[in-house]
Formats: sequence, structure tokens, C-alpha cells
Amino acid sequence: MSADTQLHDAAAPILFHPDLHKRNIFVSDDDPSIITGIIDWQSSSIEPAFWYADEIPDFASCSPSSELPSGNLNNSELCRDTFEVCTQFLTPKLVLPRMMDEGMFRPLRYCYRTWKDCAVAFRQELIETSRDWEALGLVGSCPFVSPRPEELAVHRKEYRCFEAAQNLKRDLSNLPDCASDGWVPPEIWEEAKLQNKAMFDGMLQAVLTNEDPNEDEPIRDERDLRDIWPFDLPDE
Repeated sequence: MSADTQLHDAAAPILFHPDLHKRNIFVSDDDPSIITGIIDWQSSSIEPAFWYADEIPDFASCSPSSELPSGNLNNSELCRDTFEVCTQFLTPKLVLPRMMDEGMFRPLRYCYRTWKDCAVAFRQELIETSRDWEALGLVGSCPFVSPRPEELAVHRKEYRCFEAAQNLKRDLSNLPDCASDGWVPPEIWEEAKLQNKAMFDGMLQAVLTNEDPNEDEPIRDERDLRDIWPFDLPDE
């Protein structure tokens, strides 16, 4: 894949700030449209343009409001649209990879993130890439050897757990004053810990009282739930 011309065209080097979220952007007290500083640069790096092309900062994440009249945009939708327009004009190197099929890039993005997202996610990307090899326009044959049926069955179970963990983390990080990585302001730390425990207890109760769980349901008891819970919990 690394020799494919499509990837080469989308791999122009670009400086990325991978944590460009609201908490790291300072604005003027007099005019909030003026940025006075950006912090938290320790993870910044020069990467191929496709590396973070799909990253959307929290200020550009859309949360549609059902209370607005049809056709009207809320603030989050305006931020999303503004971000998209600015990306096209201010970072033209990102335009091509953002238009291309995500399947072209995902294996390359995941190959170094197994420490974070586990090997299961990377294996899933390889399986999907192998399946879609021709549709993606990749030349030659895919070098990845597909798992045997019994291996695939184990993988599917592991991947369902991975998806459940990711969905749970996303839902919890959408709570007020909670960042995508679980960061909360120090002044609400104790309150956040109580909320975290209360949410765990509530979800555990739902799991334990589910009398007719789906056959593919990956979370069946407290141990399963603790294994995928994204934030710290008190000891058992």
C-alpha cells in the first residue's frame, strides 16, 4: 500500500496539532474571534496529510438541536461548517485525503496505535482492506492472509468488545465539561468521580437485569463492563 500512487498524492507533509480542542485555545477577552494563543504542543508532529485528515476538533463537532426551526443552524453546526470551509482554504493539503475513501488510510493509521486501540482494531482494518482491495483501486494482490473461520469467530467477539468500549468512551466524553480524553476541570473533579461511579452502577444494573441479551452482546457481567470502562473506577 505504501507504494500506491493514490497514497503518495495524499501524503504531503504537514504540521499537525493533534489536540486542537477548546481547552487548548485562548481567545481575547474583548473579541473572542481573535485567538491569542494555542497550548499543548508536545504531541505536535509533521505527518502525512492523511494522518489526521479525518480529525474533527471538539469545537467543530456537530450537535443538532431539535428545538430550532427547520433550516436553521445552531452554534455547533455553524462551527462545523466554518471549520470545513476554513480547512479547504487554509490547509489545502488536507482537501484530497478528506475526499478519499477512508479505507485507504485506516490500516496505516492503526498500525502504530495498537498500544492505544489494541491489535484487534488493526486486525479488523486489515480484514476490511483485504476484502475491499480491488474496490479501493489498489494494484496487485493483498498480502494479508485472511484468518481461518475459527480465528475469525474469535476476532469478531473481540472486535465487538472493542466497539462497545469505543462507543462507551464517546458517549461518556459527550457529558458536560468532559473532554474527549476524559479530562475535566479541577474544580469539578470530585463531582465528576461521583458521576462516573453513578453511571457505571446504572449501566451495570441494566446489564445484570437484561433477561434476554442479544447473542452478540459483548457485555454480560460486571467484569466485562469494567474491562471496557474508559475511566478509573474504585477497586472491587
